[in-house]
Amino acid sequence: MAKVHNKKRNIGIIYEQVIQYICNRLLEKDEDVAKKGISIIKENFKEGTQLNKEYRLFKALATTKNVSDHLASSIINEAKKACNDHFDNKKLEIEKSALIKKLNYTFGKGVIFEENIKDYKTYATIQTLLNEWRDPSDSFDRTTEFEIKLHESLTEKKELIQESKEYQDVKFDKITYGLMKKIFNEKYNSILSESQKEIIHHYTNNNDKELLESCKKIKNETLSDLDAYIKSCDNKIVRDKYENVRSNILLINESSVDKTNLKKFLTLSKLKEEVSGE
Repeated sequence: MAKVHNKKRNIGIIYEQVIQYICNRLLEKDEDVAKKGISIIKENFKEGTQLNKEYRLFKALATTKNVSDHLASSIINEAKKACNDHFDNKKLEIEKSALIKKLNYTFGKGVIFEENIKDYKTYATIQTLLNEWRDPSDSFDRTTEFEIKLHESLTEKKELIQESKEYQDVKFDKITYGLMKKIFNEKYNSILSESQKEIIHHYTNNNDKELLESCKKIKNETLSDLDAYIKSCDNKIVRDKYENVRSNILLINESSVDKTNLKKFLTLSKLKEEVSGE
């Protein structure tokens, strides 16, 4: 039996509706509601989630244009393989249901889904195919019809802006970064050190390479400053705790950028300030 398209479970439509809703709230200077939308996007579409995987595949199919017939066919075949090999269907549906529930709870039932999306037909075609490729039905003719539509979209000659991953990130960051930075600075600027600000900046902007370098630098400098400090310290209590503190610092994994380690490096930065007298 052919599957019926459900726009409320269409990952491309949902994502665009949330982003559009955030933009509208920012234009109305409703920063609190916009912040909630940003938080939901970051949490539910983070790296490693099934939603992130589906959205990336979805967006690639939706934004690719002006390719040859042969390449379009290859893209469709690769997308089919990805649907079969790289998704945990049960987990994906659980994540999608949790996202919808969160949106309804946060903004009101159905509010997000009232946002109009201009590429609705293309988005409906793509989501229907993703669902069909993951769990084939007996509607071969309908699937073929939708694959032809997707093929036409991929080979479309109309000149469009290609929305690469970099562009997606920039589009979202330009809308939100100024707001988030302003709110953050107002609350924490006076109590954070420069190195702590640097860590948070890299973390929030997904600058993994720079974040790892900053964390490694802070760990090494803290150990060096701690060793120098203890040589001139005559406080017995501090000296007794020195080896234990140093061992704990050495155990911190500077190659990990998860939230737990982020807290440790922020604490290390504070310790470095104290022992170096900054």
